[in-house]
Amino acid sequence: MIKNLIFDWGNVLIDVSVERFAKSCKAFGIQFADDEVGSAHKAGFFLEYEKGNLSDCEFRNEIRARASVILSDEEIDSVWNGMLGRIPVEKLQLLYMLKDTYNLYLLSNTNSIHWNTFSKKSFDYRGLNADDFFKGIYLSYKLHTAKPDSVIFHKAVEDAGIDVRETLFIDDSFANCMTARSLGMSVLHYKPGDNLESCILKELEQKEVI
Repeated sequence: MIKNLIFDWGNVLIDVSVERFAKSCKAFGIQFADDEVGSAHKAGFFLEYEKGNLSDCEFRNEIRARASVILSDEEIDSVWNGMLGRIPVEKLQLLYMLKDTYNLYLLSNTNSIHWNTFSKKSFDYRGLNADDFFKGIYLSYKLHTAKPDSVIFHKAVEDAGIDVRETLFIDDSFANCMTARSLGMSVLHYKPGDNLESCILKELEQKEVI
């Protein structure tokens, strides 16, 4: 029986647009390689930032060094935050519906600028916030490791005290899902744009848990 649902944040709950970020970077002459920033995974100093190995100041300086114009911290944050959008209300309604039946957790590759800017307002629903929806929130920059590395999964599961055999992991990254499956979790490889509620309920129905 599935008792626990572990959600990814970006592209599963909150909208992500790497294209919007790339367009803003181009406007300021900020250069980065194609494989450094993706919708599911990052590399280079972007990944080190998401692992919490770079401070906000160090990250901004890396961006600043790649720009063709002088940028303030506020301008850099605006460009960086432009990658994220909102959590559609129907997904907040889904979390609200599920939280009384299942133990909900969040496991996300993210960074302090994104989380501190968006976590409060993106989960604002019926007077609730992220802590009201999730029994545990596990973020790469705080745990100093990132998906698909199995270490971050082990840390989250151990802290939550949950049984992987009773857990459904929901992520838009195939690599992340494969790690979760290798650890014994059920997985839902979510494709952004699909109806999240239908996908989850179908997965749960197949496992005869509802």
